[in-house]
Amino acid sequence: MFLYLRKSQGLLWEILLMGATMAADCPPRCICDIFKVNCRNKGLNAFPKSLPLNTRYLDLSRNSISEINALQINLLSDLVYLDCSHNAISEISKLDFLAGARVAYLDLSHNTLERVGATTFQTLASLIVLKLSNNKIRNVQQNAFDSNIGIRELDLRNNTLTFLNVTALKILSGLKFVYLSGNPWDCQCTVKDMSQWLQKYKTMFPDIKDTVCHSPNSMVGIKVSEALNNIVHICLAPLDYFDYIFFVMVGVTIFLSGIIFAAIAGIIMVYLERQKKYTETDDDIDPVLYPAAKSNVRFSQIKT
Repeated sequence: MFLYLRKSQGLLWEILLMGATMAADCPPRCICDIFKVNCRNKGLNAFPKSLPLNTRYLDLSRNSISEINALQINLLSDLVYLDCSHNAISEISKLDFLAGARVAYLDLSHNTLERVGATTFQTLASLIVLKLSNNKIRNVQQNAFDSNIGIRELDLRNNTLTFLNVTALKILSGLKFVYLSGNPWDCQCTVKDMSQWLQKYKTMFPDIKDTVCHSPNSMVGIKVSEALNNIVHICLAPLDYFDYIFFVMVGVTIFLSGIIFAAIAGIIMVYLERQKKYTETDDDIDPVLYPAAKSNVRFSQIKT
């Protein structure tokens, strides 16, 4: 009985100590509740140095954070919701989310991200909602979401994308909503597959009416989903007058170069052949084939 009470007291003290530790880890100026930490608009210049280990919901939006603390994120093994929007985050490396496999909601909108690489979100296998709007993203690699096949909502609005390789999105079998408006889409050959994809899956793009071409000049304002015919026409456009002149000039140049090379080679061969004949000695002349030449040679020798 005494032993049982002693063990119960020890367990109680551990629980109390754990609770005290988690409560003490609440960042300054932030508000901590059960499984939830709210640091929204608290004037933070850096990622919090200490966070309750049982945090599932973390709001760090509207601060001046420039880098996500990889160590702190890795300690939050139960983290599901992470909002880092409206900060100054410019880059995310693979180490930032090394152990954040349970993160399902990630908001990185209104930052300064420039690209989405193959390893950017590689370890976030449970990702469902990914918000990347209002950044400076100009490139999304083809295999950027190979490890995030569970994504259902992807927001890429208001970035600097001129084209998007739809192969990066086709792998997302559960994808329901994609936002692409506000990007300077260059509606030429590189956007052909994207235009075709938008046209085929219209219901997947809530802002499809606002996803418009920004170039070339002849297509400014045209919806990307309706630009397929124009894009195909541009890609398969016939050659103009200057193109034909260029090809003719190239052909003539190659032809003349061949003639000049052949002529020079012929002249060299003739010259070498004549030099060889002029240097033949008297013994080199066959009397059977050239009897007259042989007698002339002997006559000239007697005369001298």
